[in-house]
Amino acid sequence: MNLASYNAFLFDLDGCLRYGLEAAPGAIALLHTLRELGKPIMVLTNTSAKGAEDLAEELQRIGLDLPPSTIQTTFDAAGEYIRYRFGPTKVLCIGTPALQDRLRREGHEVLPPQRCREARAVVVGRDLEFNIDRMVAAAKAIDEGAAFIALNMDVRLPVEGGDYTAAAGPMVAAISMLAYKEPEVLGKPSAAFFDLALRRLGVPALEAVMIGDNVETDIKGGKGAGLSTVLITQSNVQPAADHSQADLVVRDLRALLHYFDH
Repeated sequence: MNLASYNAFLFDLDGCLRYGLEAAPGAIALLHTLRELGKPIMVLTNTSAKGAEDLAEELQRIGLDLPPSTIQTTFDAAGEYIRYRFGPTKVLCIGTPALQDRLRREGHEVLPPQRCREARAVVVGRDLEFNIDRMVAAAKAIDEGAAFIALNMDVRLPVEGGDYTAAAGPMVAAISMLAYKEPEVLGKPSAAFFDLALRRLGVPALEAVMIGDNVETDIKGGKGAGLSTVLITQSNVQPAADHSQADLVVRDLRALLHYFDH
């Protein structure tokens, strides 16, 4: 697989370009190589905790030079998507205070759990204060007809030292089970999320490659949108994943440099 033949490169963030607040092995060198070759880059992250501007500053501190314009997050997309569906509306947000503030900036009213039955949409991201009361409030809102929108279904969030913590997926699953309802998924593996990135890059899917560590979101999502795919296996995010889904499988980003020469 000659990666130099592709015209754009899409990357997952956590477990691919970084581990917590550490750059992944080979990430800095690979990004430098792509820039030297004139290849456009877009980072597609399912993070629901912060937006592109904050992420860009955070990544700069660990040596990853990625401007906000090259980062696409579900955090940034959530409010716009709900406004497209409903206009400015009442939202129950299961997520960080920063996500709630972002929804308010998009013109939505973020409801407290006590007013959950008024919500027209329930937005679920990673919530560090998730508990039974929040889960029940979300289910009650969905019972009343609110749209159930998951920013992602990621199960594990890779952190420093090869370890992981819980991502948003387990929280979404708990609400789904209680509400007897499957969510709409805004981020990867949604084809719409990949299509948005390709439109921003101005590159057709056949000329782009998706690089990530998660078979369900990065690889299957990329394939579903028509991209070639590369699976990074260093992360333990999916220890029993089917690696055959990807076009190329490597341990880490350092190994990818070889594929620009052959």
